[in-house]
Amino acid sequence: MPASSRRKQYVEVLATHYIDGAVRPRTIIFADGRTYEIDDVKGSVRAKTGRSGEVALRYTIVVRGTETYLYCDSGRYFVEMKEGV
Repeated sequence: MPASSRRKQYVEVLATHYIDGAVRPRTIIFADGRTYEIDDVKGSVRAKTGRSGEVALRYTIVVRGTETYLYCDSGRYFVEMKEGV
């Protein structure tokens, strides 16, 4: 799906913060109350977002068997959702 048909959606994230400074996101919570457990975190890199091209920390995560991205920019987490969702 083209990046232009997605919108930035800020979410609440429950995460584990380790002594060495590493952070592992565990749960994503949307404003409407929907909650998704993160099954796996495959890694994180600084990368451009698909929508606006801004640079953020991008986590590659697995939720319900589907690989997707979770972004963190200055302590605020967001996902890029399909329009109309």
